[in-house]
Amino acid sequence: MRIISKPTISPIKTYIRCYSSFRTTTKIDFRNIARFINSESVDYDQRAYSKNLYTFSIHTHVHGNISKDNMVKLYNQKMVGHPTGRKIYDKLMLLAPLNRCPFCGIGTVTTLDHYLPEAKFPTFSVLPYNLVASCKDCNTGKLASYATKQNTQTLHPYYDDFTTEQWLYARVLQPLRIEFYVNPPATWSQVDKDRVQSHFDNYKLDTRFSVEASNVLADLRTEFIMFNSSSLVIQQELQKKASGYYSSHKNSWQTALYQALSQSQWYCSGRFE
Repeated sequence: MRIISKPTISPIKTYIRCYSSFRTTTKIDFRNIARFINSESVDYDQRAYSKNLYTFSIHTHVHGNISKDNMVKLYNQKMVGHPTGRKIYDKLMLLAPLNRCPFCGIGTVTTLDHYLPEAKFPTFSVLPYNLVASCKDCNTGKLASYATKQNTQTLHPYYDDFTTEQWLYARVLQPLRIEFYVNPPATWSQVDKDRVQSHFDNYKLDTRFSVEASNVLADLRTEFIMFNSSSLVIQQELQKKASGYYSSHKNSWQTALYQALSQSQWYCSGRFE
C-alpha cells in the first residue's frame, strides 16, 4: 500500500463545477443541497482522520430532491464524461506517484475508485477525498464492499500512513513457491493490525503478489545458472536487492520476496532450479 497526498481541490467547488452544466431545473435541485454537500464533505474529512468512515450509514436518498441515481449521473456524466469535470478527474488520477496503484503497489492506475462505494454512499460520489486513483484489478476486485467495523476498514491512501514500519512479509515454501503474509509490529494497536490484514485480504494481495514473484523466480533461476553462482554469492545478491527495495518501500512485495529468499538456506543452496 502506498500513501498519496490528499487532494487540495475544494470539495464544494468540485460539486458546483460538476452540476453547473445541467439544465436549469436539475441544476436548481443540485444547488439547493450545496450546503449539505459541503457539510458532509467536512464530516467525511474528520471521520477519515479519526479512522471512523465505517460509521457512515448506507443510503439511497441524499438530500432534498437528489437521490442516488442523480449523484451517479452527476459523477458519470459531469465528472467523467464532461470536459469541465473531467479536468478534476484527471488531476486526481495524476496524484498517484509514478502512475502506480496505491492499494496494491503493482497495478497501473487506470481509473478512480470510490473508497466509500458510490452505490452505498452516493453523497460522496464526486467528493475528491473519496476518489482515489486505482488500477482496474483493485477497483473491480473490491466492487461495492465496505466496512461496518473500525478494524475491517481497508487502508485509505489519503489518510492512512502504514509505510514507516514493515508489516508485509513472505516465506519460501517447498516445492518452490512464495507465500506472502501480514505480520504487524507488536506495538501496534489491535485495530491497526486488523486493518492491514483486512486490506491484504480484501485486495487479494497474497495471490497477486505470488504471481509477480513467480516471474522474478524464473528470472533469478536463469541468472544463477548462467553465472554458476555459489550459495554465498546468491545470498549476498539477494540481500542487496532486499536492502534496496526496503529503502524505497518497506512493504513492497519485492522487499518481502528478497528478504524471504535471502533467508532461505534451502533456496540459496541451489533449490531454485
